[in-house]
Amino acid sequence: MEANGRTGKEEVSLQGVPETLLWPLWNRAAEQKREDRLIDDPFSADLVDRIDYDFEANFGKPNASHAVRARVIDDALKLWLEKNPEGTVISLGEGLDSQFWRVDNGSMRWISVDVAESIEMRKRFLPAEERMESVVSSALDDLWLKNIPQGSKAFIVMAGLLMYFREEEVKELLYRIADHFRESLAMFDVIPVWFSRKSLKGMKVTKTYTAPLMPWGLNYGDYSWFDEIHPRCRIKRKMTYADPFPERMRPYSYLLAFPWLTNRLAPGIVQLEIT
Repeated sequence: MEANGRTGKEEVSLQGVPETLLWPLWNRAAEQKREDRLIDDPFSADLVDRIDYDFEANFGKPNASHAVRARVIDDALKLWLEKNPEGTVISLGEGLDSQFWRVDNGSMRWISVDVAESIEMRKRFLPAEERMESVVSSALDDLWLKNIPQGSKAFIVMAGLLMYFREEEVKELLYRIADHFRESLAMFDVIPVWFSRKSLKGMKVTKTYTAPLMPWGLNYGDYSWFDEIHPRCRIKRKMTYADPFPERMRPYSYLLAFPWLTNRLAPGIVQLEIT
């Protein structure tokens, strides 16, 4: 697709779940304007300037949610890379996330697994890297797993992904990951049940944008569900979005004083350990 002659920006045509890759991009880009920004992500600001898309009309005023998620996963991944400097990172459904450049230690291997529309966007807008491999595949397919030897050690990122699958699909995906890898970590975010149900009714983010269906949600108080998926898989760490930076996640941070509300209403971030 070519640049729009009126704006000098590049046109994009995305619908459904692939369009959601622009949502966290918008929030991460806005974070770059803050002196107290949670992440340094110049790629995001550059891409928002380059892409011909009405981000604010569709997604509304920016918020810190995606920056919080990015910061938490970045920090965990940097710690892992300190112990595994030549380790393999597998990012499922990362869209236009520039996490590779935020955490790059100069020796890690990166595998980006995504649907064709998203991989095409990455090739258009992000630079190629020798240590980065792109695989066109749904996270639910076996294609990407077949290219990785059984028993491999990896850090698997699934940011903004699992809510778009059904519960049985989430369980099967996590089981296959736990069964395939050894001494690995997987990290992802989880929406609560109320948010999932809202999306199934047609959640209007703004007047012009309706979020895709998000069939799967799990309440924060029910995260023990993850410990039952596979005998070698357990929760290593969990937190609500408000825990790491409460001043940036109001009103969710107010829930922390009321555990019963937190357990029902709060979105969370989970790190699974695969032994």
